[in-house]
Formats: sequence, C-alpha cells, structure tokens
Amino acid sequence: MLQIENVTKKYGSFTAIENVSLTVGDGCVYGLVGYNGAGKTTLLKTVAAVFLPDEGQVLVDGSSAHGRRTPQQTPFIVADEPYFLPQATPLKMRDYYAGYYPDWSDGTFRNLLALFKLDGRAKIGGFSKGMQRQVAILLGLSTGARTILLDESFDGLDLSKRILLKRLLRRYAQVRNASVILSSHNLRELEDVADRIGMIEGHRLVFDETVASLHEQYPGKSLEEIFLEEGDGAERNLDGIFVW
Repeated sequence: MLQIENVTKKYGSFTAIENVSLTVGDGCVYGLVGYNGAGKTTLLKTVAAVFLPDEGQVLVDGSSAHGRRTPQQTPFIVADEPYFLPQATPLKMRDYYAGYYPDWSDGTFRNLLALFKLDGRAKIGGFSKGMQRQVAILLGLSTGARTILLDESFDGLDLSKRILLKRLLRRYAQVRNASVILSSHNLRELEDVADRIGMIEGHRLVFDETVASLHEQYPGKSLEEIFLEEGDGAERNLDGIFVW
C-alpha cells in the first residue's frame, strides 16, 4: 500500500505541490490527472524518493519512502524521459535492475520483450522515443516492485501499444498485489484502466474518487467532461484574441 500524507514540495519560493494526501491500495491502478505544470511529475518523483518532501511523508507498506527501506519497498518510476546507462541494451539494463530488485523475473522480462517485439541486444539509443518508453515499462514490470509509477507513459505509443499497456498494468496490479500510479493529462487514456482518479489543480489534490463513484455523481458525463467542470477547463470567449 502506498500512502501519501500531507506532502508539500517547494523549489525555493515556488510551491510545486501543497498538502497532497492520497492512498493507493494493494492491487489498485490510480489515475493522476492534471494540466501541464500542475505538479504530477513532482509528486511522482517525491514518492520515488528522487525528491525529499518539505512537509509530510510517503509510506510504502508502512515504511518511509525516504528512510530505511528494503529493496521490495523501493518504487520503480518510469519517468517522462527515461534514463538508460550509456550504450545500454535492454539486456544490459536487465542486469542492472536484476542486481537490485530481489523479485526480478527473467521469465517476465523475456515474455515482455517478445510481446513488445523488442531486440534485447540492440542499443536503446537507436530506438525511437516510443520504443525507449516501452523498454522502460517492461523493465519496471519485470522488477516485481510493489509500487510502480508511470509519468505520462502513453506518450509516444501507438494505439495498439497503449491498449496493451493498459491491460498489462491492470494484470500486474492484480498479480503482484501492487500499487500503480499512472499520470496523464488525457482523461480518455485513464478512463478504462484506473480504479481511482485523482486530479491536481493549483498544486493541490482537488478530488480523489473511484471511477464508479464519479460516474454516479456526474451521470451521463465522461471523465473528460467532469475534469473540465472541476478544473480550469471551461470554454473561453475568444473574441478579440487576434488583434491584427
């Protein structure tokens, strides 16, 4: 279980996220939505212990994400721009992560390489952006980590790979009893994969509900329409914008 309790993160005088609290239960896929710059990436990197919170705490299975923890309690983050070792191949990155995550599964890794049709011996630097993201995802899903964080991970993927990723995330959460957070600015991408949806607006979490309860509260509306109502997405008057 992942617990984020009253977390605030600042960069100097700028507050990136403020007093954010949410819980992602075991076996749950949590969709985190917000406009660009809302604080989604900062929150995920704080959960992953890339950043230290200025206030609040993050708990993974009851232990601080920023204190002493076991490798099993270490989240895996698929960043918006994944990092790989210089001249790395998928197999080289396999060796890197297998040496740290004790629940690493070579069988899962081989299966995912075949599923994504990726050459494990090819240089990742020669892959397209979408293929590099696929490598990062399949590495994460091979670690066995109990917490998986994906930042805008649908970007650069074609339709078939996006559908495949959604199915894999749901299956991984169930098989590993894991907590998965998937951030996006596109609610259509989250609607059929997330169990819960949270929205960051003004650097705060403005709602946190199950997808089922949101549809009950806003009957007949898509999650995208709900997001626009709750956030700063109302239709604007464009008269007078262009002034030549």
